[in-house]
Order: sequence, then structure tokens, then C-alpha cells
Amino acid sequence: MQHTNKQLRDQLRLVHILASVILGAYIYSPWRSNQTYAIAMSFAIFPILALTGLWIWQAPRINKWFKQIPSSSPLEEVKD
Repeated sequence: MQHTNKQLRDQLRLVHILASVILGAYIYSPWRSNQTYAIAMSFAIFPILALTGLWIWQAPRINKWFKQIPSSSPLEEVKD
């Protein structure tokens, strides 16, 4: 399924905003001392927040980089 650049930006922005709301709720709530939430923040929410932020900020460079990666697999080269 192909997305337009605007649709992708809107989806990434929504995920980024939701992750930041969850992070803000974690920081300013009494749940901060709960170990389960701390693990969720460390291994799920914060990486999602960082990756979506970088993608939104550097989308043209990332797309250009992905276009430079060859799409053929090594197995296709072995076939006679």
C-alpha cells in the first residue's frame, strides 16, 4: 500500500504526539515509580519518539538513502 508523503508525515506526527503525551504522563504522574512503566518508557516509547522525530525532521535524506540501497538480493545473482 503506497502512502503519499503528506499521509506518511501525518501518521508519523500522530504517533510522535501520542508517544510524547504518554511520556509526559509518565513523567508527571505518580506511576513514575512503577518498574513496568519505566521499562515500557525505556524500551518502547522513547525509541519510538526518537525515531519518529528523526524521520519527520530528516525525511528527504532518509528517503534518498533508502533509494540508494540496491533492491536485488544476493540469491538473484546466483541464479543461472
